[in-house]
Order: sequence, then structure tokens, then C-alpha cells
Amino acid sequence: MSLYQRQVQKLSLKQKVFGNFISISRAICPNCNHQLDDNQIIAGFSNDPYDFHTTCPKCRKKFLSYLIIRDSETNEEKELTPIVFMCKVQTLQAMKTIKEKRGKIGISYLGKNNRQLFYNMIRHFGTYGNSISMLN
Repeated sequence: MSLYQRQVQKLSLKQKVFGNFISISRAICPNCNHQLDDNQIIAGFSNDPYDFHTTCPKCRKKFLSYLIIRDSETNEEKELTPIVFMCKVQTLQAMKTIKEKRGKIGISYLGKNNRQLFYNMIRHFGTYGNSISMLN
């Protein structure tokens, strides 16, 4: 199989597993109802790669922020379970952990076992390929 054919096959698999989507961050402080924008969400993360909470800039309350995954054609929500929004450091740490345990991070594995990580990889790095290259 040629390189081009493998790339087409990977893209086809990605679309079967995930479809075409857009992600939108959602973070509304449960304490003061302040709606955080992306910059405020990112600024509110700690340096701990295992702490997924952000901090409200208004009241300093910690809480989880989420990604809303929508079908890019119908604009309907695709994921019924919440997808926690992770910062780049957390995303990279999760990728490293999976790579250490499994030896690789396959797209089909993510589709079945860790959609949260997949959506955060795409959110921060643009594509699956760009995300994987960050580990090298």
C-alpha cells in the first residue's frame, strides 16, 4: 500500500470513528456565573498535569470546563457524555502516559477508549498527526 493510500485510509477511519466536528469550549463558573473565554480557561489551569480544573478569574473558584463537540454539518451535539477541556500540558501528559503503556497512540484506540483525549489533541494541535508529532 502506498503512502497516499495509507493516508487516505487513516482519514477515512478518522471520519468513520469521529466524523467531521467542531469543538467549542464551555466554562461557566458555578459560583458566580462568569462565562470564561478560552484565554481565561487556559490561564486558570494549574501546572499540575493531573488537575483538570480551571480557576474563575472573578471569584477564584475552581471548576471543570468542557468541550462541546458539534457536527460541523448539522451543528448538533455529537457527544452525550461531557468532554473535559484539558490544557496542552495535560493533553501531552495523557498522550505520553498512553504511549508508555501501549507503545503507540492509535486513532482507533482513541475512538473506542479515550475520546476526551482525542478531542483535546485536535483542539490544541489541529490534527491527529500534529498531536502525535509533539511526542517526538
